[in-house]
Amino acid sequence: MAETETPNSPAPPPAMVAVFNQKGGVGKTTTACNLAICLTAFGYRVLLVDLDTQGNASASFGVAPLPAEGAFEVIAGRVDIADVALDTVYEGLWLLPATQSLRDNDHLLAPSGRRRGLLEARLVETGVDIVVVDCPPSLSAASATALASATAVLMPVRPDPFAHDGLVNTWYEVRRVRETVNYQLDVAGILLTMSGSDPTSEDVARVIRAEFGDHVLGAEIPADPAVAEAAQLGLPVTVFEPDGKVGLAHLDATRKMLDLLIRQNRHWAHLPPPAEGEGALDQLRNWRTILHAEIPRRAVAPAWVPPPTARTSAPPPSTGGETAAPPSKRASWNRILIVTAVFAAGMAVEALADLLGRMLR
Repeated sequence: MAETETPNSPAPPPAMVAVFNQKGGVGKTTTACNLAICLTAFGYRVLLVDLDTQGNASASFGVAPLPAEGAFEVIAGRVDIADVALDTVYEGLWLLPATQSLRDNDHLLAPSGRRRGLLEARLVETGVDIVVVDCPPSLSAASATALASATAVLMPVRPDPFAHDGLVNTWYEVRRVRETVNYQLDVAGILLTMSGSDPTSEDVARVIRAEFGDHVLGAEIPADPAVAEAAQLGLPVTVFEPDGKVGLAHLDATRKMLDLLIRQNRHWAHLPPPAEGEGALDQLRNWRTILHAEIPRRAVAPAWVPPPTARTSAPPPSTGGETAAPPSKRASWNRILIVTAVFAAGMAVEALADLLGRMLR
């Protein structure tokens, strides 16, 4: 973990952002992981805490299977965070992983969800600037524990027909926690994720912006297959494709969230100013270059090149080596058609046998 700059004086508590929405499937873990990466690229020392029992944030940084000790044991006071927090390949970013015991013993955290600042107290000696907490997609005891200590909550929401009700329920739950448990809890923003250009998505986004006003961040995260490909490789999309539309959108959303929180001028006053946007982007590019050797070649997004013309699209001549040329699209379709025909024939035989059986009864 990071060391505080003034070890003889009490360390200020880190600012804590809980990424939370009661509705699942909104890109919450993707948001938490890329937020942590972008904050680190902006020059902050960051701790990512995985409180989701599925452990997807931990897996996103290559931690699989889940370790025996992690977030649950720290909250329960069974271990010290310095003994279980993990370094990542990104300098300035640490991970407090989820554990199997978090799922099995979530009910044991119920009292901590009614006690302000317990998680904050466990993390005060980490020496980091910002803690990002990936909460479960429900109001579990783990989520309540995070909200009871958080400085602010970031609410990702996917603009689909069911998004509005889920966001309203989450909003009222955040207000309830602020009024009854954690008076310091602010809103770090509402982030539209996996947004598209279809009329339904645009209509829902318009309704959310009209209802929640300035709380909705100006940046949106577009839907893009690169997110799933990056997750499959255990990489944040901001490192996988820092110059892609999703990578740039996450960086822009992080900057807008920081601007909103700094304007609130509360517990963020001790934070140093973030690096300039281009400097943060350069850091993401640098991480991508460093990890280049560890990323399969298919995962490296090359610069755009024009598609081959008919004159240049012929396959290279065979060198006589052991590696066979990849099959053509026609061959692939032939195999698909054969498999489909065999499956259909099998279904027909089964139906015929069933019919004959009924006739003989």
